[in-house]
Amino acid sequence: MKRIKKILTFLLAGVTALSMLAGCQTAPSSSSQPSSSSQPSSAPEVSQPEEDGVLRIREQGLFSAGGITVTSEGTFYPENQWEDTGAGQTAHVDHANVFYQIPADETGLPMVFLHGYGQSRMGWMTTPDGREGWSDLFLKKGHSVFLIDEPRRGEAGGTSVAGTISTKTLDQRWYTQFRIGRWVDGKSVANEGSQFPNDDASVDQFFRQMTPDTGMSSDMGGDFDNETVSKAVAATIDEVYARTGKNSILVTHSQGGGPGWTAANYTDHIAAIIAIEPGGAPGADSPDFAAVLSKNIPVTIYFGDYIDNGDPAIQATGMWQMMRQACYAFRDAYNAQGGNCTVVDLPQEGITGNDHFLFQDLNNDVIADHVENWIGANVSADGTYAPIQVSAPASSESEPAPEEQPSGSEPEPETAAPASSSEPAPEAPVEPESGKTLVVYFSASGNTKAVAEVIAKTVGADTYELTPAEPYTSADLNWTDENSRVNREHNDPSHRTALAGTPDLSGYDTIFLGYPLWWREAPSIVWNFVENADLSGKTMIPFCTSTSSPFGSSGDTLKGMAPNANWLAGERFGENLNESAVTQWVNSLNLAG
Repeated sequence: MKRIKKILTFLLAGVTALSMLAGCQTAPSSSSQPSSSSQPSSAPEVSQPEEDGVLRIREQGLFSAGGITVTSEGTFYPENQWEDTGAGQTAHVDHANVFYQIPADETGLPMVFLHGYGQSRMGWMTTPDGREGWSDLFLKKGHSVFLIDEPRRGEAGGTSVAGTISTKTLDQRWYTQFRIGRWVDGKSVANEGSQFPNDDASVDQFFRQMTPDTGMSSDMGGDFDNETVSKAVAATIDEVYARTGKNSILVTHSQGGGPGWTAANYTDHIAAIIAIEPGGAPGADSPDFAAVLSKNIPVTIYFGDYIDNGDPAIQATGMWQMMRQACYAFRDAYNAQGGNCTVVDLPQEGITGNDHFLFQDLNNDVIADHVENWIGANVSADGTYAPIQVSAPASSESEPAPEEQPSGSEPEPETAAPASSSEPAPEAPVEPESGKTLVVYFSASGNTKAVAEVIAKTVGADTYELTPAEPYTSADLNWTDENSRVNREHNDPSHRTALAGTPDLSGYDTIFLGYPLWWREAPSIVWNFVENADLSGKTMIPFCTSTSSPFGSSGDTLKGMAPNANWLAGERFGENLNESAVTQWVNSLNLAG
């Protein structure tokens, strides 16, 4: 009995204390009448915080944005709710989950944050050693923050595509690839002058913030669905506008850079794009480039240290250099057409020691100040700008990475398109002859082949796989080596891949042409086929597979090589086969009859 009394006494004391605390913060009820005085009566002055470093939040919450609803055929019977066929039932999937906070002293535009590969919004909220993350730092600067868990990640795990969660032990791979340092004798050794909090506890926390994607099967992000994520990002930005009446500054990181560019196709409410070490940037002849430019969106791109001075023995060093070069090419083309883009190489600004996660490094506050200064100088107060009439796109001369990769290669970045060869003036297309349908494709690692087989099954077509006369080796496909075979073939027309054979096209009037995107273009083996085949009068339907890059101008390049064919608009598919999406696209072409 005494024990029960003690517990009751403790609980009552706690309730009393909470009541007192709540009373201290209670604002007048909605039924209260305002004072006739010009000063508020007893309402707390939360809009005028003291200069004490305390972060005051006026409102916070969670919501979902975008997504689809999938419905299975059949009928759902409530009395049989335990049956597991899913007949007649729905699934709400492929949406973003958004956590937001609005500061008491909001003065700036909202900021929407999108994480990168293997990450969630947690990376913006804190640091491995427990300091304030960028969400807190920018809240203190007067911005409301909206932190996305992208579709199939974190708290937005519902997916329309079943992935396979990898159990591979890859911590040291990521530590190396993120330019933090080396792993020597079981110990993390940070780069000289590193700003990464490299004590054992912080390294442990850093690894534990990584999280899998429920829709991927690749442990390197090879089947990332750029389109699904970009639409959810755009839906988030539209929801922010609906709630606040303000356009948003979009901040992306790494793989998140891809959908960040593409989102401009789906929303008119992006005030600026701040890309933190994105996996490249869109080529000047791509729809993403046109979408961002036409809306005159100010862009800044940040890169950290250990790129120019990176260890050449590390495979990823060349990758980072190519990614940054793609961003320089984007900047030059963007500014040449009237846009506003800067690339910030932090070491050139006197800010050194930063890795791929510069927003979590020991000097993340210094970099946040740099970003805020850029916002103040480049972003309008309402986040709107006069549109730009997009002219004929300029070619990019960057050297990005191919899209579909062999097993064991580094993850591909979102990259800019290469310069296109001059195209002959097209002649009037010849009417197609009557015949069958053929699916011709090249596939380096099986992704394009899987899509081709679904297309063939859907339309009852024959298939023909393009193969090189000399099969590719893993070394040949190492795009990080500038002297590799795929690099030579792409950069020098005299090194085009010889075909092992070609199909007899005489009995076909419709040809689907499939390929992986390499440097945002079809591989040279496909160019070789198109340049040498007689495609006059054929209806050509291109399709491609890629990790994140859109279809882009790859179809236009092919059309320029065979202008006498009737080229239809192409389609891009992710590297994780979605059979229903392929079937739906093919059926939308209305080829029958």
